[in-house]
Amino acid sequence: MDTSSPGAGPRIAGYIVGLIGLLFGIAGYVVWHFAPAMVAAEHARLEALPSPDAVSLTDTPAGREVIVEGRIAPDQPVRFRNFVAYKKEEEQRDKKERERTGNWKVVESVTPPLRLIAGEGIVRVVNASYAVSSVTQWTDQAQIIDTHYSGLVAGEGVFVLGTTVAGGLEAARVGSGTRASYLAEVAGNIGVVWWLGVGFMALGTLMAGIALVLFVTAARMARAPS
Repeated sequence: MDTSSPGAGPRIAGYIVGLIGLLFGIAGYVVWHFAPAMVAAEHARLEALPSPDAVSLTDTPAGREVIVEGRIAPDQPVRFRNFVAYKKEEEQRDKKERERTGNWKVVESVTPPLRLIAGEGIVRVVNASYAVSSVTQWTDQAQIIDTHYSGLVAGEGVFVLGTTVAGGLEAARVGSGTRASYLAEVAGNIGVVWWLGVGFMALGTLMAGIALVLFVTAARMARAPS
């Protein structure tokens, strides 16, 4: 491509902007078309999982995925402040300017085995690695880098998504709330991914329009007398 000809600059910019817009448009269409159905299918799968209490859990075969409701035992050991399990996040800063980026990174995760009161008995979370979703939060404002903690506290009502094993549950996720609130959260993601796809397609359309303007500008510059 002759970069010295009249209108070459806008023409090259048009190709670049148009290509980026095309990628955004394709990505948006894929998310809009496929993601809501995938989330809906996951919601249906989770909704169909059994929700045993401590007594019926003992009769559940090992390897069965379940969602158990309960509350964290009052004597569960505290690991930090009032948290019995937590994740620690730090806000990422621009390395050169040291300005805030708005992005947070998990720098520490403390997820010990738990004892839950579920119905008339105790359910044990036997593994020490699971995702935590919680409503109890604390921000350490004494740190130079903004530091945020979110975790679970003793006595709190929780749900556990996990698999039955000898002695209890191997948890994939432990979160504040109930089975119903967790399912409602998953169902809400259907709308989120739909709008995300629409947003990407709209951005792609906008960039395609900008690319068209750049091509028209390049054509006019090429026809203009030198």
